[in-house]
Order: sequence, then C-alpha cells, then structure tokens
Amino acid sequence: MDTSKQSFFSRNPVLWLVLAIPALTIVAGVWTLVVASGNSAVDADPDPVRRTAQVQVASIEADSEALRRKLSATLVIEGDTALLRLDQATGPRAPVLQLVHPLESSLDQQLGFVPDPRGWRTDGPVAATHVWQLRLVADDGSWRLVGRYHPGDTEVALAPALAAP
Repeated sequence: MDTSKQSFFSRNPVLWLVLAIPALTIVAGVWTLVVASGNSAVDADPDPVRRTAQVQVASIEADSEALRRKLSATLVIEGDTALLRLDQATGPRAPVLQLVHPLESSLDQQLGFVPDPRGWRTDGPVAATHVWQLRLVADDGSWRLVGRYHPGDTEVALAPALAAP
C-alpha cells in the first residue's frame, strides 16, 4: 500500500478520537439542556417548588389543613364520569380534581365537578390505561386530598398526604 496517497486522517486514527470525543460531548450536553428545559421536564409534581441548593421546598399547608379538618373522600369511577363523595361538608363551591401523570406533565389534566344528588360528578373521564396521581383541591387551595388511580379501579380513596400524629 502506498502511504503517500493516503490522507493525513486515515494515517492517524487516534486523531479521530481526539476530535470526535469532545465534539460528541458538546452535542450530548446541548441535548441534555434541551430535554431538561422542555415543557415536560422531569418534575412530576405540579406544585410550585422553591429550589435552594440541592433541597426542594414545597408548601404542605393545604395537606395540614385537610388533616386538621379530618377530610377524606371517595372517588367512584362510573364509565366516562366519576362521582365524588366527601365524608365531610366542605362548602357550596366544588373542589377541583387534578389528574397528575407520574412521568409526563404534558398529560396532566384538571377536572371540575357539577352537583349531583349523591355528591359531585366530574365533567370528564378519570379512567385511563395508565396510573394517575389524584389530587382533590379546594377551589381556594385551602386543603388538598391525594390518592392514586390504577387502571381498572372503580373506587379510589382520597386522604390527606400527611399522617395523623
């Protein structure tokens, strides 16, 4: 083989590594920034969170209020709607049901309620082929109950996120 006709790059394969590794590192870094800053970043919690150093601080006042008032509820899934039965009266204004996807925040939903003789009825479907984190929130945000829906569930218990002391 005549080495005089070969290019400089083909005679030095280590040069490819010297150039390719930093170039691929830069591309991977840019891709990481794009993914992390997207609309559907890795946070699955829709609450506003204050990040300081490596600690995330979220308010638990709504959970404390639900525990103090001893609130609980049952969500009965009936086909394309769901019936909410609150164990205690919470006032004349309907709460809001947040369906939080555990991984993809762009799939999160928020459902309102309309009065029903047996409680409150959702204005949209809850049943899905994936797991939902359910959050029942007062219309003014003063209290919050949480639960988890698994595909096929017909009833979901909602309770404060904090345990009783």
